[in-house]
Amino acid sequence: MPAPAVPEPSPFPEGASGGARATVEVVRQRVEGSAVAPADRDDLAIEDPLEIEIVHRTSEEGETRRRVVTMRTPGHDADLVHGFLYAEGILRTAADLRSLTFPDPPGAAAPRRARATLRRGIAPAAESRDQGQALNASCGVCGSPSLEALGLSPSLVLEDPVRLDRTIVHQLPARMRAEQDTFRRTGGLHAAAIFSATGELLVSREDIGRHNALDKAVGHLLRTGRLPARGCLLCVSGRMSYEILQKALLARIPVVVGVGAPSSLAVALANDFGVTLCGFARGDTYNIYSRPERLRGPLPAPDPATAAPPDPGRRP
Repeated sequence: MPAPAVPEPSPFPEGASGGARATVEVVRQRVEGSAVAPADRDDLAIEDPLEIEIVHRTSEEGETRRRVVTMRTPGHDADLVHGFLYAEGILRTAADLRSLTFPDPPGAAAPRRARATLRRGIAPAAESRDQGQALNASCGVCGSPSLEALGLSPSLVLEDPVRLDRTIVHQLPARMRAEQDTFRRTGGLHAAAIFSATGELLVSREDIGRHNALDKAVGHLLRTGRLPARGCLLCVSGRMSYEILQKALLARIPVVVGVGAPSSLAVALANDFGVTLCGFARGDTYNIYSRPERLRGPLPAPDPATAAPPDPGRRP
């Protein structure tokens, strides 16, 4: 099996965002009633384009190229590219990507171009996004070429047998917020965090686009060989749309938790494809919209009074 693609060393400064700077400082004035405060400095989340060029080698000398542009917050861009290509059905494993480079000129503040070269035999699907299609930071699925392209195969129905302590859901939003360094500075980013069935944090990512944050998280699991994410939980910081559920389903994540509300289509998709969907997860409450049987109460501690007495004839 080919080795997974190893991104070239990034020329961009490393930081909490896992790469290029994710914030910019601006001057602002605060108004309270009719009073205007003196000018002060503020941090804003950066929204910047990333052009992903997908290179498919058709022969020793021939190749085809397709491009897509997404608006994202710089940082963890290798994860973003892997997760995006996985959600598009172009990658199945990290080994499907022969190389990933960021061919920006020296001195650039953040990468604006990524070149993803696919392994021989791997090609973008004909129904994937049209060449040059630009995606905005709020909706990645909005670039689908047709209504039919939104359809999902019945083979994707989840039959994950995982059963979880229902109180574990209460912990997820706070644990995700603890990882949101850039959000604490700007108040302007979404987050997606993926946890194991025992509540271990596997990855947390931030981005100005909720779909990008999830692509970054899934891309990290792809790069580290942890997909499919069976038995895992996804927590997102905002509302849950069709696209969030679709991406979770493709990553085989059986439980999706959101701080906000789900959309009607997200609930329908969760019910049709076997995803446990929880919304309004705040404090010690949340709502379950589908497949509640995966969430059960904590196992009671054994009662010493009813415990069977030791067998004196049994060796320890």
